[in-house]
Amino acid sequence: MNQTCDLEIFYALFPEPELAKDLITLLEDYRINSRLKAEYPVLGVQISQMNVHTVSKRPSLNELANDKQRAVELIAQRLIAGTTKEQVPGNLLQTLEQALLLCQPLSSSHADIHETARVAAELYFLIDDNFQGPYQQMDPFSAPLDQSQVNQNIGNFGRTARKISENIDSAADKSPPGDAKKANDFGGVPSEDTIRELLRALYKEKGIKPKVVESRIDALEPSKVQDYLIDLETLIADENGLQSERDTYLYPEWGSDINDYRLNWSRIRERILEGESDEFYQDTIRKYAGQIKIIRREFQMLRPEGLVKLRGQFDGDDIDLDATVQYFIDKRLRLSPSERNYIRTENRTRDIAVAFLVDMSGSTVGTTIRCEKEALILMSEALKELGDAFAIYGFSGYGRDNVVFFLIKDFEDSYDQRVQCKISTMTNKQSTRIAPAIRHTTTKLRRREERTRMLILLSDGKPLDRDYYGNYAIEDTRMALKEAQRYGIKSFCITVDREAAEYLPRMYADSRWVVIDNVLKLPAKITRIYKRFTT
Repeated sequence: MNQTCDLEIFYALFPEPELAKDLITLLEDYRINSRLKAEYPVLGVQISQMNVHTVSKRPSLNELANDKQRAVELIAQRLIAGTTKEQVPGNLLQTLEQALLLCQPLSSSHADIHETARVAAELYFLIDDNFQGPYQQMDPFSAPLDQSQVNQNIGNFGRTARKISENIDSAADKSPPGDAKKANDFGGVPSEDTIRELLRALYKEKGIKPKVVESRIDALEPSKVQDYLIDLETLIADENGLQSERDTYLYPEWGSDINDYRLNWSRIRERILEGESDEFYQDTIRKYAGQIKIIRREFQMLRPEGLVKLRGQFDGDDIDLDATVQYFIDKRLRLSPSERNYIRTENRTRDIAVAFLVDMSGSTVGTTIRCEKEALILMSEALKELGDAFAIYGFSGYGRDNVVFFLIKDFEDSYDQRVQCKISTMTNKQSTRIAPAIRHTTTKLRRREERTRMLILLSDGKPLDRDYYGNYAIEDTRMALKEAQRYGIKSFCITVDREAAEYLPRMYADSRWVVIDNVLKLPAKITRIYKRFTT
């Protein structure tokens, strides 16, 4: 049934050929789209976005002649875009669900045009049995999609592979006598099949079309073609995720270049920061003695009172005797009595867990790291009075395989001299790969039972690491904060980068954030920020 005449014969088998033709068209679109999305995820994202937009432009159901028309339109919208433009009417819902079940086999990689015809016949009779009225051919969603169009748009892997193979053979024939064909990472001269699979992998993982590779090869000298293929293979090989190691944690990374996650892409290595002297802590306590006294007093006022009895309630655990007496007096005087005659007991406790995540990269050298440490000490003194559960972590590292996550104070640790020594010992390290540290902190916060969970990030600016910078790093950080939000974790980002206005609104779009223009103001402001954020 690959020829047009075969399809025309198929349509003519049905009382309403237009209905059969529309079903074949939309089912073939669905089958080929499913195949493309599975084979080429990069193209699949683009197809999905286009299809959702297409459905938004479809006519209203009220504009269609009858329920038979509406049923086909709804099936098409669900298959093409996974959604419908309007709410499905009740009398069409069961038919739509049955139709979608019938269409499921078409998403299989083994489905072909014959399977499409079989499903089309079943859908035809399902629709014809349930709905009356003549069928009019629907407005097409798009031109019919077939494999020849796919090859025309993304290139033909076999044809391009054959051309590359011929170029390599031609270069070998022209090499001086006695010269063997150059061995390489393919284990010798690559076969046409090997080249074809490489082209598929390039398109599937990187979105590089065969036509692009072909154009590049046309511009090369024949002797350089093999070297170019080696570079392409390296490009794919470098895209491998990391392997698990004992006592480390793997996290994905959002790749804005592929609009998807790279799985197992960064590795967190936890390290317990060893404390030495608490001299820095003692110096900070002396330096901010007056301010610490005020902070402690302010935070003591925020401390909950424990069990509180609230009188004059509509319902509660006990009767409010005073209110009840007044109720009967008012009733005797024929006044309208109040119904607030109960006492309710409430447990007024703060139910908050907060994790401080501190940038310990090389760029924080000097004043920045010192002010971060002073801010942590002031916050720790305040939280000790308040009773909120808190943890302190730091991060740095170099490369995606070596993101170091420093344990300074975990939630279960007491804020004692040991922790004070660790804060005193904090110093600047290497690079700034913020997103993996955010994801690891999110994992720790997800284990907490507190109703309110927060992540407070202290950083001096942009994420920057080996092969990790610019828009790519900003988007990965933004996605990590968005993930935290999905898990019910609030985030607040404090940065001391004076030139942050150009990227912070995008990077911290899913968080609250503040820029402190002078790092020296950080210790004085952090307690006020926390107080405002949690009350």
